[in-house]
Amino acid sequence: MKLIFICAMRYTFLFIAVVALYACSPVTMVKPLKAKQWAATGSLGGPLISFGSAVIPVPFTALGAGYGLDSVSTVSARVHTTSAAFGVAHLDVGYLRQLRSPEGRIPGITASLNSALMLDKWEKNFSWYPSLDVNAYWNIGKQGSFLYTGVTSWFDYHKVGTADRVQPYNWVPAVNVGYTRSRARWNTSLEVKYLAPGVSNESLTVDYKAPGSTGAIGVYVGIIRTFGNK
Repeated sequence: MKLIFICAMRYTFLFIAVVALYACSPVTMVKPLKAKQWAATGSLGGPLISFGSAVIPVPFTALGAGYGLDSVSTVSARVHTTSAAFGVAHLDVGYLRQLRSPEGRIPGITASLNSALMLDKWEKNFSWYPSLDVNAYWNIGKQGSFLYTGVTSWFDYHKVGTADRVQPYNWVPAVNVGYTRSRARWNTSLEVKYLAPGVSNESLTVDYKAPGSTGAIGVYVGIIRTFGNK
């Protein structure tokens, strides 16, 4: 298992970094928190890879927190704990805004501006990657559960990537679909992502699983515990 982490953390940079370092957790929040409400978040999961005769998601972990500025705006931060354990300090900070509330079968729409800040201990390189998430969600039942789907746009301003390779992609998308079960203070989520569609996953140390030879499929679980303002 240690070999999986080492390969994933060091070699997936060749796969536009988004597979291993950014999209390794589900969307921290799709719906905004209530005004002055706090939340603690955790997530587990990653891209599907071959491990012997089995196909498993790389078990990346992340911990974070969020705060509701008002009824439609939430700020959040998330630390990628597995990345840190293997030499890459990775912090995400974000601002989520609800653009419209759901009405019947018409979904609610939210957008989230995020920044991924990374520092690796091997070469002491610091990188910053902005991204934009747009999600649509449909409420289910009376307890706040919901289905959602959306698109993440990851922007890479680097002209040269890992191993001095020319970086051909300045914009890399990911598509997600998920379900969040809400019960009082606890929300649990299951999410599936198609990461970096259109980007070749061939000739890499890690054998990613995806339709055809591009991108990777990721599977994630997440949990949110809210505090204050019922």
